[in-house]
Amino acid sequence: MILSPSHLAARAAAARLPALYASLAMLDSGVGRARIELLDAGATVLAVVWMQDGAGGVDESAAQLVLTTPMEGAIAAAGTPVAARIRDATGALWADGLTVSDDGPESAGDIRLADTDLVPGHFVRITLAVIQG
Repeated sequence: MILSPSHLAARAAAARLPALYASLAMLDSGVGRARIELLDAGATVLAVVWMQDGAGGVDESAAQLVLTTPMEGAIAAAGTPVAARIRDATGALWADGLTVSDDGPESAGDIRLADTDLVPGHFVRITLAVIQG
């Protein structure tokens, strides 16, 4: 069977919301809490931010997974984060390759920070975390 492009597009659109809800359930399952690791250009973990139980929700109109913010974590190493990955409550990789930016009006990062100049011993604040579905 060969489906038309419009048929394929309709099927993909219909699967988006159930897929987002399944992703959120996976993130929230297990004992413990999920976490976001902020990485520099060399993939060094600069900070770990633990999520709240009930990590977020689904914005059905935008087909996005929106994590509960703000959230804060201790900074372990100095640097500027450019990427992030998310681990579920069991520590398994849930998502990788997320972009990181400041929270300015022109910013487009998946994960947005109040300040991108990280200093050990201080805290980093995530002000927005949105994963497109």
